[in-house]
Parts: sequence; structure tokens; C-alpha cells
Amino acid sequence: MTDREKVAVFWDFENCCPPSTQGLGYDIANNIGRIARIFGCVTTFKAYLDISSQPSKSTALRSELQLSGVSVVDCPHNGKKDVVDKMAIGTLAKHFRSLLR
Repeated sequence: MTDREKVAVFWDFENCCPPSTQGLGYDIANNIGRIARIFGCVTTFKAYLDISSQPSKSTALRSELQLSGVSVVDCPHNGKKDVVDKMAIGTLAKHFRSLLR
């Protein structure tokens, strides 16, 4: 497999979040994964959010995402802005550096 065949998904869950409906996490992960697989093999699938700021009923959604292979990355804000963006950018930079090796 070449690097061009590897696909990584970095999802800003806070700015593009689904409704927190039970059973939906599996569908969301499957649909995003299906589209990503058009471009190659999905090797990384991460969703970034501040878990403490999510409604308690979204626990089921997060669980379904994790069971579907999505790594849920907790990004506590602690009164700061753009935490999710900065965490995702850091992960993206690390990911791209690994592709250059």
C-alpha cells in the first residue's frame, strides 16, 4: 500500500456535530467511513470534542462512535477558545510528518 492510498479522517465534532440520537453513531461513522474509503484505506479516524460540555444523552452517541472505530479525543476548553482546532492541527502536523518519512 502506498501513502496515497491511506486516508485519515480528522473530525471537528463540536463545529460539525450530529443530533444526539441513540443508534445514530454507528450510521454516522459508517457513512463517513464509506465516503473516505472511496479515496483509499482509512487508517485514522478521530473526532475532537470537549466531552464535559456535551449533553449527558450524547454518551450513547460517543460510545457508538468509539465502537465503530472512531477515536474520540477529549479537548477540555478550560475557558480557552479554539482548543479543538489546535488539538486537531497538532495531530494533523504529526500525521503529515509521519507520511514524509
